Amino acid sequence: MLTLVRSAAVLALSLATIAPAAAQDVPNLSGTWVMDAAKSDFGPIPAPATRSDVIDHREPALTIKRSILTPGAAAPSVVDLKYQVDGKPHTNTTPQGDITSTLKWDGKVLVVTSQVPTPGGPADVTDRFSLSADGKTLTQNRTIAVQGQEIAQIIILVKQ
Repeated sequence: MLTLVRSAAVLALSLATIAPAAAQDVPNLSGTWVMDAAKSDFGPIPAPATRSDVIDHREPALTIKRSILTPGAAAPSVVDLKYQVDGKPHTNTTPQGDITSTLKWDGKVLVVTSQVPTPGGPADVTDRFSLSADGKTLTQNRTIAVQGQEIAQIIILVKQ
């Protein structure tokens, strides 16, 4: 019986030391990222003229200052997004309205699920952010589900 208790204690200590190491094994997405329009694919939705994201990532805190210039606009639209990568809903107020998002890691891929207001009703958006091995390219695979339709996008961001 004493051996069983010792084994359980050793296992518990082993798992306690493994868990923090695994949590630190996620990529750091910090940096200034600029959209590469030629490599991105927005599907049937018009692409922005420009987009840049300034990301400050201090796990689990993640902030993004996103600047998007749409074709024909006089100035870019800028939003500040604040999140925690904790699997809980976080709401950001944007010119579009309130966007509620949940963030979690799927291995080394950051998964952001959001509900976004649109003129046609709420859209469910899933973004999967993955960092290239050299840390110079951030790929955002996006799926937008609205009014029974699904749109896929790939947005390529290059580190400056």
